[in-house]
Amino acid sequence: MRVFLVGGGTGGATAPVLAVGEALLQLHPATKLFLVGNQGIEQKMVDKSKLPLVYLSIPAGKWRRYFSLMNFFDVFKTIFGFFKSLRLISEYQPDMIFGAGSFVQVPLAYAAYVKRVPVIIHQPDFDLLLSTRLVAPVAKAVTVSFAASERSLPEFSGLLRRIEKSKVTVTGNPVRKEIFGGSKDKARKTFGLNKDYPVLLVIGGSQGAARLNEVILAAASELVKYVQIIHITGSKRAGKQFYNHPHYHGYEYIGTDLRDAYAAADLVISRGGISTITELSALAKPAIVVPLPKSPQETNAEILAFTRSAVVVFEEFLTEKLIVNLVRKVMWNQNAVQTIKDNIKKLLPRNADRKIAKLILDFHDNTP
Repeated sequence: MRVFLVGGGTGGATAPVLAVGEALLQLHPATKLFLVGNQGIEQKMVDKSKLPLVYLSIPAGKWRRYFSLMNFFDVFKTIFGFFKSLRLISEYQPDMIFGAGSFVQVPLAYAAYVKRVPVIIHQPDFDLLLSTRLVAPVAKAVTVSFAASERSLPEFSGLLRRIEKSKVTVTGNPVRKEIFGGSKDKARKTFGLNKDYPVLLVIGGSQGAARLNEVILAAASELVKYVQIIHITGSKRAGKQFYNHPHYHGYEYIGTDLRDAYAAADLVISRGGISTITELSALAKPAIVVPLPKSPQETNAEILAFTRSAVVVFEEFLTEKLIVNLVRKVMWNQNAVQTIKDNIKKLLPRNADRKIAKLILDFHDNTP
């Protein structure tokens, strides 16, 4: 069986398909995997991954929810991506296509529809993504992380027609196996940590979170008096100077060492991307979540706040002083930490990667 996994644009759209790819190989070792991307962060993730992947790329444009001339040019990128997808499908003959919210999946899914290749997509966030709305009409199945997304999909999704509820399955969100099995001892060696100080892990997102990174760097001089910081800034800070202190450890990107960073972390500060939330849930990590403004992350964060699964700070209220105060209040309040850990652990269904992998295999086995 040959499967095109579709990722690109952000780590949040790529991590779930890599997790499903890993589960597919466990269930069906003869599977041949291809990752179709857009020459973005997914390339770095593929390079760091141990999966036997063939990387392919197509041009694809995303639609911005504000006025931008780039929307005009990106329409043509998507059209070119459609025709290149037709060529790639003809050349590599995939049996299935699986995507998880990337804008790259749109031209590929419609090319697959023309070529009669089954498409399965995953809706990771609580709010329906535009890429999900566009592709759901031609998909054979749609999996969702949250039960409420299942209820809204048949009513609101699909620019061409309504989506049959029978297409939709609640699975939770796939999580990379590589985040499990981390070691505090290894983290101390890798990151140069002092065992006598607690650890704050800051995850700025795969492409960086400018405001969050700025506030953490501004607060670092105060924070390092109490904690050690592992700060993953994302690619947008590439080449820029980090804060210089023995208790501050800045990185643009961390690959497989992320499992050890998680293991060492007493508290996490992150964006509200669903992949990060899924990892926090799987590892039962207490967190302060700062969602990306005017994005599906805000709804994700509202769910976290409502279920008391994280401390949520919207970016408009984010300040250096607030971060310092929150870190001190949360990290040394064991009752609050335990409540957050208990609640976030129950937030999402488990084993989403295997559920989706089995769904893909079922469709493959039952497709004429």
